[in-house]
Formats: sequence, structure tokens, C-alpha cells
Amino acid sequence: MFRLRQEPPEQHLRDHRIVTYHISRFTFDTPRFQISHRRRQYLWIVCVSCILLFLSCQTEQGNYTAVSQNGQYVYGVSKARTAKAAKNLSRHIDQTLTEGFLQIDSLSLITTEKPLDLLPTDGEASHWVRVGKPSVDVGKDLYKNVIGGNPHLYHSYGFLEGASVEYQTPRLGSQPLILLEVFDMGTPENAFGVYSRNRYPQDEFEWVGSRAIVSGRDLNFWKGRYFVQIEGYEFASQIKQGMVELAKATADHIKDPLTTPHILTLLPSENRVPHSEKYFPSGATMKKIHRFLPEHLLESSPNVTGCSAAYLHKKSSTDWIDTVIVFVLHYETESAAKTDYDIYRQHLEANAKPVDSTQADGVVAREQ
Repeated sequence: MFRLRQEPPEQHLRDHRIVTYHISRFTFDTPRFQISHRRRQYLWIVCVSCILLFLSCQTEQGNYTAVSQNGQYVYGVSKARTAKAAKNLSRHIDQTLTEGFLQIDSLSLITTEKPLDLLPTDGEASHWVRVGKPSVDVGKDLYKNVIGGNPHLYHSYGFLEGASVEYQTPRLGSQPLILLEVFDMGTPENAFGVYSRNRYPQDEFEWVGSRAIVSGRDLNFWKGRYFVQIEGYEFASQIKQGMVELAKATADHIKDPLTTPHILTLLPSENRVPHSEKYFPSGATMKKIHRFLPEHLLESSPNVTGCSAAYLHKKSSTDWIDTVIVFVLHYETESAAKTDYDIYRQHLEANAKPVDSTQADGVVAREQ
């Protein structure tokens, strides 16, 4: 028969004291684990500094607009998250203007043929041939009998004359499958403007003339003073290849170099969203796109040209929708530029909170 061994009460109490002693000696009150008073102060200072820095960053971030004037130019930044970012983008434009690196002459012209003469003939694009006779539109006759043609868009960019024709290939039947249109926009700047109006970073591009936009069933490009628009009536690889071949044949007829409007050189290059540059032949066309511009801006200055581009908030960003907008306006006279700058500045002072000034004595304001 087994019996449990019972320890004397004295031994049990002694072991309990030993355990208690060992537990109590490993506390933060012992010298080994004590945090000195000076070190505690240092940790508090670091923590408070981090909190204040975080709060200041949160306070600074917002919707900042910067507007400046330099001679015949008014330029600005919209939707910047910080005042510093708005000032840095403005500084780049001001430095370029001050250093006089901008060419102000218009782009040169080489090809001046009628759009009708630029349409590819039978066989220029492998086995593609014309269907019927081309049609020609001059001035206000453009899309006169076409539903959804949007002639106002082309007229706002200086449209003069256009020609169009359909194409088919015996390999795919006898029905027309491709429509090709050539628009004479008057100047290379206007042609680039209408081309740049509806292009996006995610678009597919082909090297045709300029970089042709391939989007769905459409292919668009510009070269010289011409804007070329090609539509495929169906989704098929052979039709798409035919569109590219017809585009290249058309581009070969236009001998002008691929030069973008000189005013675009004012736009900063760092963090610029690819293919976001736009050219505007008038203030009205710019306000159609950038509705943040004040209501009465550009009303008294009809002969204004401009450009804009979108910028990432930071280099690592991939958000092409939430972006900073940089814009530049060019006026015929310095006094006209000063008038519109004052209108913009007064608008900001009345509807936003001025917080700083730019390098060119412009204003930086935080909008709601």
C-alpha cells in the first residue's frame, strides 16, 4: 500500500518563500530592468515629436491651387495635395520662362495637300480597296447629315476641310469594313490638340505617323496639320491589321516631322502621367476639359492658347485618375495676361484660403 509523502510545514513555507523571492526579483523595479529618468524623457520627446509631425502632415494635405503670371503667360497648378508640391511645379515653369528657352514660333508646314489627296488608293494597303467614291466636307458641312458626328469638336480646333472613304477586302467578303477620315485642322498645333483631347495612359499605341491611339475599333493619329481617324466596323485581327496598314499609307503621304507644340516644353517632366499632355487652341476648348477654371476667366481674351498635363502625387503612384493638373495659358499681350491673372487671384481670395506665394509672386491657396 502506497502513501503520499508529506513534507513538513516548515519546508513548504521555506519553498514558498524561495519561489516568491525568485518571482519578485525579476520585476522592472530591479536595477537590471529599470529605465533611467533621462531615457524616459527622451522616449517621451520622440513620441511627442512623431505625433506632432504626423498631425502637421495631415493638416497640410488638402486641395491646393497655385497661380502665377510671367509676361504673356498665366500658369498654375490645381489639385495638389500640399502647398509645397504646388510651388515646386510652378517654379519649374517660371524658371523655363525666365531663362528664355521657349520657342514661340509656330510649327513649320511641309505637306499642304487637300485631305482627298491623302486617302490611300487601291492596293496601297495590301489587298484593301475603296468602296465607292470619297466624300469631301468643307467648313460647316462636316457631319451635316451624320447622327452623332460631333462636328462642333472639330470646329473648335480649327477644322477646315475633310475627306473620307470606306474600304473592303475580297478576303473578308464584299461589305465595307473600314472607314478612313482625314481632317485638315489648319495647323499642326490644332491637329495635335484634337488628337490629344481623348487619349489616355492605358491606351494601346502603334507607331504610325505620331503614336497612333488604338482603342477598341478606332485608330487615331496626327501628323503635320492633319488629324486622321480610322474606324473598323467589326472586331477582327485582319480588320485591325488593315487599319494599321491604311494608317501607315496615309502617314507616308504627309512629310512633316513629328513635332509637338512648343508650349508643351513649359510643362515639367518629372512625375508626368504618360500621354496626358493636351493642347488647346482657345480658352473655350480648355474650359471644356478643365472645369475648375474660374467662370469669368478667358472671357475678355479670345486669342489665347494653352496646354496642360496630369502629374502623379508621388513617383511610386499608379493612380492616373487622382492627379495634379498643371496648365499654361499664352496671351497676345502682357496686359491681357495680367487681367486674367487678377481675375483668377481674386477668385481664389474670395473662395479659398491663401496660404503662401510662388516664386513669381503668385498665390497659393487651399480650396475646399
